[in-house]
Order: sequence, then C-alpha cells, then structure tokens
Amino acid sequence: MALKIALLSAFAVAALARPDTPPDSYHAPEPSYHPPEPTYQAPAPSYRAPAPSYSAPSPVVSNFPCFLKENSPPKYDYNYGVTDDASGNNYNAQETRDGYDTQGSYYVQLADGRLQKVTYYVNADSGFVAEVVLLSALVAAALARPDSPYHPPAPSYHAPAPSYHAPAPDAPPRYDYNYAVVDDPSGNNYNAQEARDGYDTQGSYYVLLPDGRRQRVTYNVNGDSGFVAEVTYEGEAQYAPQSYAPAPAPSYRPAPTPPAYQ
Repeated sequence: MALKIALLSAFAVAALARPDTPPDSYHAPEPSYHPPEPTYQAPAPSYRAPAPSYSAPSPVVSNFPCFLKENSPPKYDYNYGVTDDASGNNYNAQETRDGYDTQGSYYVQLADGRLQKVTYYVNADSGFVAEVVLLSALVAAALARPDSPYHPPAPSYHAPAPSYHAPAPDAPPRYDYNYAVVDDPSGNNYNAQEARDGYDTQGSYYVLLPDGRRQRVTYNVNGDSGFVAEVTYEGEAQYAPQSYAPAPAPSYRPAPTPPAYQ
C-alpha cells in the first residue's frame, strides 16, 4: 500500500515537472442573454390649438341727428302754458336757444293771488342769470285771462273768537254739597256731605253694610292737620239663618254577575 502511494506521488511530481504540459484549456462560456431593444415609442402629440373665433364687432351706425355728429351748436324753441280755474293751476314757461345763447322765462300763480315771473338767460360762460318779478293779482289775472275781467275773491277768513278766560283771583275756596241714595231693590243706601271754608273742611259719609249695619265716617281737615277721620258703626249685624240638610246616604248596588260562557 505504501508502495502504491509512493508511485502515485512520483507520477504526480513528474507530470508537474514536465515543461511540455499544455496550459489550462478551460474557457468560461460566452453569455447568451442579450437584453431586448426598447420597443416603446412615445405617441406624436395630437392636440392642436383651436383657431381664434373672436371677431371684432361691426361698427354701430349712429342714429343721432347729423348736427350732433358734426358737433354743431344746438338750436331749439319751446313754450307751454296751463290755466285751470277749477284746480287753481296757472303757470307758463318758454325758452329759446341758439348755440351758446339761451333765453327764457316762466311764471306761476302764488297762493296769495300774485304772479311770480322769472326771466333768465345763459350766454356762453355767463352762467344762469335770472330776474324775479312779483306782479299784483290784477296783472296776474290779465296775463292769465286777458279776455275776461278780474274779480278778486272776497276774503273768507274770520278770526276765531278768543276762548281763553283769565282765571279769577286766588281767593280761598268755599263750597258746600251733599247727596244721598236709597234704593231698596238694589240694596244701595249711602250718603255724603262736605263743607269747606278756606282751609277748614268738614264732612261725613255713610254706607249700608251687607250685615245690616251702617258704617259712618266723619272727617275734617284744618290747615296742616291732615285728614282726620272717625269711623263708627250703627245698628247690629244681622245674619240670615243657615239651614243645613244632611248629606244623602250613599247607595251601592252589587256588581252585575258576569255572563257564563259555555
């Protein structure tokens, strides 16, 4: 056995020592995996901006008069008047304008019968210049109705008679009164009397009470004494006899017999 091991060792040493031993012939295999080429392709953009649909509006044809287009100075003339005797309305107005020169007037009937007339003008930068004139009722009527005579209305106002009367001088008060009521059907029975002379007052009153007595109050007020009263009762109290009947005895009946079911 030892001999075999020695021989094997000798052969191995000889094989390693041989210079003509070919080099190692093992080569790692070439890799066979090849990654696939990318097949995704981004789609071409399909959005297209819409064409603008806004169109400028057509110019509006003006319907104003030609003189406004040409900036010509205004020119007009008007007047009107109202006269109504039933309602009392009486007024008039007129105005004329030619470019920057304006002239006019108006009037109105006032409540006192006079006529208020205003004449005015505006000339370029002069501003509103007015003159106010008050005409009498006669002239106002002539202007309003020149074809009819004017008759001023008769005054209808009458001053009321004075209703105020000055109070009498401050004399000390003095009076005397009394009254009485006796009515058997209703049971009313009362009386009162009072007399005053300056600062001295004396009086009394009585009333019939439900129990038959009469309650009398006598009082006086003298200067600063205040109200001093004395209360007295006349007669004796009377009470009607009361009759009491015994309460009825309770009556009980036996409960009904329930029906028999078969």
